[in-house]
Amino acid sequence: TETIEVNASNIATLENSFITIIDESNNISSEDNLSIYIDVINNDLGPGDYQFAIINTTENNERTPMIGFQDDPLFENLEGGIYTIIVNDKNGCSPDTTLEVSVIQFPKYFTPNADGYNDTWVVKGANKTFYPNASINIFNRYGKLVAQEPIDSQGWNGMYQGKLLPSDDYWYNITLVPPENSGRPIINKKGNFSLMRK
Repeated sequence: TETIEVNASNIATLENSFITIIDESNNISSEDNLSIYIDVINNDLGPGDYQFAIINTTENNERTPMIGFQDDPLFENLEGGIYTIIVNDKNGCSPDTTLEVSVIQFPKYFTPNADGYNDTWVVKGANKTFYPNASINIFNRYGKLVAQEPIDSQGWNGMYQGKLLPSDDYWYNITLVPPENSGRPIINKKGNFSLMRK
């Protein structure tokens, strides 16, 4: 005879309602600590022994390194982007459960010097999938409209009618409208950022 221990397990259940995102789109935001939290206390993910990871998928669809796997369902000190949450069963029950979420961030500056870093000003974490209707308007300090950017553009390059605009503070007025059945609120944000030419 042989005694075998059987542990109950199942592929994790993960829904948008289980997730709390702290980002710059909501009133509980903190510029210094964007975060993703999976509420495993009030939601039943299943009978498995789960661990958690996230991956930030950048605009060019390359994946940055995975954060996790970890037992703690909290990920802090993030930057804006589209993240894939991965829930994995430690005992090997597969496949993993995944869910894409949006973490919104409005950059405080950009440097359009063609070095490949911060060359455009773009709302991080916003795309047509999460916000199919959007209005992104950029103004100079006198209130003149200098750019209107589509949601899936590469961002504003610091030009107006083919001319380079100077280093200065600029203002944005943004509306992001999610799909009707998403349960997410419409985002209306105003703020400023700096164009820095070096």
